[in-house]
Amino acid sequence: MFEGLFQNEFLMSVLAFALVLIPAIIIHELGHFLAAKLAGISVLEFAVGWPPRMARLFRWGETDIVINWLPIGGYVLPLGEDMAGPVEDDDEGDELDEKPKHEVEDMRATLRERGVADEDMVSVQDASAAARIFFMAAGALANVVSAIMLFIIVALLGLPEVVGARSQIITLEPDSTFAQAGITYGDVIERVDGELFQSTSEFALLVIESTGDITLDMVRYETGEPYTVTVNAADLSMQAGVHIRTVALDSPADESGLEPGDVIVSFNGIAPDFADPSGSLIEATIGQAGTPVTLGYMRDGETYETRLTPRVNPPEGEGRIGIAIESLYFTADGTSFAPSVPQEKMIPQPLDKAIAYGFNQTGNIIGTVITLPKQLIEGTISPEEARPVSVVGISRIGAEFLQRSINDGTPGLILNFIAMVSIFLGITNLLPFPPLDGGRILFVLIELVRGKPVPIRIEAAIIRIGLYIILALAVLIIIYDLINPFTIPV
Repeated sequence: MFEGLFQNEFLMSVLAFALVLIPAIIIHELGHFLAAKLAGISVLEFAVGWPPRMARLFRWGETDIVINWLPIGGYVLPLGEDMAGPVEDDDEGDELDEKPKHEVEDMRATLRERGVADEDMVSVQDASAAARIFFMAAGALANVVSAIMLFIIVALLGLPEVVGARSQIITLEPDSTFAQAGITYGDVIERVDGELFQSTSEFALLVIESTGDITLDMVRYETGEPYTVTVNAADLSMQAGVHIRTVALDSPADESGLEPGDVIVSFNGIAPDFADPSGSLIEATIGQAGTPVTLGYMRDGETYETRLTPRVNPPEGEGRIGIAIESLYFTADGTSFAPSVPQEKMIPQPLDKAIAYGFNQTGNIIGTVITLPKQLIEGTISPEEARPVSVVGISRIGAEFLQRSINDGTPGLILNFIAMVSIFLGITNLLPFPPLDGGRILFVLIELVRGKPVPIRIEAAIIRIGLYIILALAVLIIIYDLINPFTIPV
């Protein structure tokens, strides 16, 4: 019934918008609303979206709950402010330090119509500085709290844990035992005789210790389809080696003639440790740094030797001889196996671990956001990776996570994304730039330093300029997201 919906990119984006952004906005504004109530501030309107108004849903106490046409945010309208803060009024004499009286009186008249007595009305301007800061910061706080709760739910539903290894066929001769059984290049082995194995070395041991047929649970490389084969392993032998994935330019390995795809089978005449071929080679090169050594290696089925000297102080990330490696096991008839992506299973966490996960994940994401400018300056992340994303971009990314969650049966994927968006929304709103919450808090802090508030009309003008800048940036980012959509790794 819903298959067509799940395959339609536009409809999935709309659904993701409804699942990701609207709840984050509602939670943010609900934080402001509840804080206003706790501070005793009268609230006339709680809105999702920006005007024009679509509909008033209902009235909660003296507060109208409304939905507006422009899905770019929301607001809470307390007594003494409008959507963007204080409003300049040309008819209001020379008074600069109060909100235009007729504006406030109109609001009070509205509250009277809703049954609120004058003595129960509290303007945001009349609240203490601490109460105003609490009111303005509560939206971000609500986003963070909701993210913690979402991460806790994710952990209770299940976190991925490694339950076994996988081994992949990386070379395969046509006449080999494995090829004759119907296995093809790139296929992945997940189980031996129905049992998981914890490393490729353990898989290799299971093969060579077998005295007859073994049953392998496989996944076809080209199609991803699972299948099962039986292989006669009675006469199979297995040898350990180290597969060279890349060779650094001008490194000892490069100068000795080693190439990507070569398999190191000996170091000074000694074969790599069967349990950990790569680890044993690394230890050997460290132990022989500065000393010429002989490496035996295989290329195209032939064995060769080369001489090189492991470096004492290699460049960062290159290692002593300048190769990227992985452990490899191969049979005498030309089949080789290398580690593949481990097998994971979603394991529900107990409540205490789920709570710890919720706080840790939230703290890690907040830390990442705070250090983003530093990472950009240092070049550890690219500008493209740190680019701002619009409502359109978030909806598209959310659609991808939603699709994966549906396909894989893992609701944690979309819940994680919702939590991250909520955190980003909260932190972004705390930036000290009017009309964001952080900019409004900045005005209160200036008031505390000066001993008196910033004149209303000055504050209003600054907020409006900031609003125009933010709206212009939002339009530009939307256009950029349409031209160059942000993508997530597969």
